[in-house]
Order: sequence, then structure tokens, then C-alpha cells
Amino acid sequence: MRSHRTPPPRLAGQLPLFCQDSQVWSGWSRRPRLRLIPLLAFAIWLAACGFAAPAHARAGGIEASGCTGCHNGGPTDGSLSLTANPPSFMPGASVEFTLSILGGFSDGGTYITTANIGALQAPANSGLTKVTSGLVHNQPKPASGGAVTFHFTWVAPATPGSVRFDVYAIGGNSNGRSSGDSALDGTFDFVYGCVGKTFYMDGDGDGFGRADFSRLGCSDNPAMSYVATAGDCDDYRKAVYPGAKELCNMLDDNCDGQIDENAVPVDLWPDADGDGYYDARTEMVGTPKVGCAGLKGWAAEPGDCQPKEAAVHPGAMEVCNNLDDDCDGDVDERVRPICGEGWCRRESPGCDLKYCVPGTPSKEKCNFLDDDCDGLTDEDPDMCPAGQTCAAGTCVNSDQVTLDPTGKPPIGGTAAVSGSGNAAANGSVASTAAIGGAGSLSSDGSSGCALGSNASHGALATLGLLMTTAALRRRRRR
Repeated sequence: MRSHRTPPPRLAGQLPLFCQDSQVWSGWSRRPRLRLIPLLAFAIWLAACGFAAPAHARAGGIEASGCTGCHNGGPTDGSLSLTANPPSFMPGASVEFTLSILGGFSDGGTYITTANIGALQAPANSGLTKVTSGLVHNQPKPASGGAVTFHFTWVAPATPGSVRFDVYAIGGNSNGRSSGDSALDGTFDFVYGCVGKTFYMDGDGDGFGRADFSRLGCSDNPAMSYVATAGDCDDYRKAVYPGAKELCNMLDDNCDGQIDENAVPVDLWPDADGDGYYDARTEMVGTPKVGCAGLKGWAAEPGDCQPKEAAVHPGAMEVCNNLDDDCDGDVDERVRPICGEGWCRRESPGCDLKYCVPGTPSKEKCNFLDDDCDGLTDEDPDMCPAGQTCAAGTCVNSDQVTLDPTGKPPIGGTAAVSGSGNAAANGSVASTAAIGGAGSLSSDGSSGCALGSNASHGALATLGLLMTTAALRRRRRR
């Protein structure tokens, strides 16, 4: 199979899947990913792993996608495989799946989610616990026969479609700590009730997608923001795609691997500060000329909100200085001083920390957050009704939670989402997977939090929420 390590796409689509044969696609990635698996989850990542101190591994699993920061130092050649029985299935079918964590690990844990497509079920004695968004391990599972294996059931929806299994796993070394472990993650696509076809992420809407972000879908129903044709060499510029007109702008507009060959001159506008961008109001204050990008004092790219400040332009680094350095319409977003712990964490209204006022603590709840602002997440014993235990941020029946070797149930947890986000579509169809209904994924060697730490740090949750708000505002303005 082919695998890819690439930056995440700007947009994330949905999935697709089957007819006479179910088809499966699998891919793996190191997820820095902004997949807007909700940006709220990024706040939770900060709470769980942002500044976590070294600690013993948590027995119970947590809902963690792209876990980074807790587990590290292990082998980098591990892999995941997910097989379906039967390998071909129709809408409404109950399918038995086997997840294997391969790589010579002593034990392992996992978090499995389908974005609420179909119904995931944890059989008795499977080592898995059902939570709101999927399945998590309830204690590290020992390896057997060279692999850590989990069995679970998935019930397909009643109508034809596709499903993507996002799998996040830890290969452990049984040392009781987060050191020496390996974090793995991957995606497995299946179709049911339709003919499968590979589609490609089209982030800029020009009709051409990225070959390195693909996913399997129903041939007659591609996921949103996915197209049938690959080859886009810049999926952030709508005017750049195979067959586009080549302009004299220092870009490969037609994606043929050459820049400005037989190019058509473009309009250039005055660029007084020489930062490569012209005044956003140029149509009112300047006179253009025809030429090629790169001419001193002229620019082909618009958007400069401070045309006389070379350090201020689209894409510049935002610093706390009461200016909109990157010309995105927001001032000092995500760079102001922060104070407080957990849910009480607040951003200063200005660049001076003395103006920052922490929030007010509240009673701790089973919700992945540090509600009482003490630096711990879901740590209180009385958060759930009698007979229930807080596991992975959800109150579940205590008899469904397996005790860890110390006799303690897994307490709370904090979700983690990597900035790459993106289970959108990393990798390519594997020939063996497409036929046999199983995919194999490789380890990215990054660290993760699927086994968690005893002392989760919720101190950065609100910072993440503030960053979420700023990012959403930014998207709306665009």
C-alpha cells in the first residue's frame, strides 16, 4: 500500500462505500490535522497533553484522535490492521471487526470512532468500553501471538453509503509509564450497498483534488468537497489546477511542474513596503501595470492591510502588539497572555498580563474538562450517579468498566485532537485492502495519549476554546 505524510487539507469531507463486493480503503498519517473534528476537541487536547508532566500510564482509555504529548520513545515501525467479517456487507448488516496493533508491543490500547455513522458495539470481555463518540479500551490489553487484538461489532446504516473508521492506538511496553510507547493512527474506509470509487479532496473548489488526500466513496455519491479527478498542485488557490492558463506570477498555474513557461503577463499594483502584497484598497489608490511578479516595488498578490509596514501582510506571524499582523481581520488573536487553570483559564484583553482575570471555578463534572480549575480533569469520585463510573468523560455503568491492576476504575479522561486533524483522507487504496476488506497502517512514531496519564492537566482548556472561537470567527469572515 502507499502511505503519505502530508499537511492536512483545509477542508474535510464525508465518506462513501459497496455493491456486490464491499471495498475498503485504508491510510495512515501523522496528524498535525485542523480537521474540524470539532475545534473544541483541540481545547481538550491542550487540557490533556499540552503541558502534562511525566506520569504513569492510565489504565482506562480516552477519546483521543491524533494523540501527541503523552506517549513516546517507542518503535517507529508499528502498524495497524482492521479486517471485517464478512469482508463484504450490505446496509443494515452486523459486521464483526478485528483491530490488530502490530509491531512486537507488550500491550496496547485504542480509541475507535466512525463519526457516528452506524453503531459501534463493544462485545463482552472485548477490553473495550462504549462512549459517546465510539469505543475506548478500558485497560491496556496484553499482546498475544505478536499482536494486540481488539474485537468489536459495527452495525451498518439501513441505506447504502460509506464509513470511515478512525483508529488511534498505543503500542505499549508494559512499563507502567508513558515512556517507550508508540502512538499509531490510521483510517479505514468501507462501502456498503454501492460500487466503491476513490475520490480526492478539493479544498479550493476548482474541480481537481489532491492525490495525497483521497478516500473511498460510493461512485455515484462522492463526499462533500471530494472530486473524481486528482492532480491539483496547490489546493489553496482556485486558479491553479491542471490545464489552467499559465500566468507570469512566479507560480505553476497549470500544475505541469514548470513556472511561468509561455506565461501571460499579469496586472501588478504598487507595493510600497516590498512585502509582496499590494494594498487591499488598490483599486482606489493606485495605478496598475502589466508585467511579471517579482518586479521591485510591484506585487501580484492582494490583501496588504498595512501597505507601508513590511512586517504586516497576509501570512505574517501574529504577535501581541495591538495590530492585525496577518491581515485576517483579527487583532492579536491567540497571542495574548493567559491566566488561570482549566476551565478558569482566560485570555487577557490586552498584551499585559496584569489585565487578565481568571474565571470562577465550578463543581467538577464528568466531561473531559477541569471544571474546578485545580489542574486535574474529572478527578472527583462523586461526579456520576450511584452505580456509574466516569470513564472517558462519560458516566457509564460501573459493571461495564474493567478495573486496572491496582483495582481502580479508569477515572475521567481528556480528549486530544492533533492540529492536523485530519482523518479527512491520507493515503491511497491498498490493492490487498481493496480486495480483501482489510487495510494496514504504519506508525508515525509520534507520541500520543490513548493510554493517558494519571494526572491530566486541564489548565489549557479555555485557551483552546478561545482559540476555537477566534478560528471560527476567522472562517466566517472568509
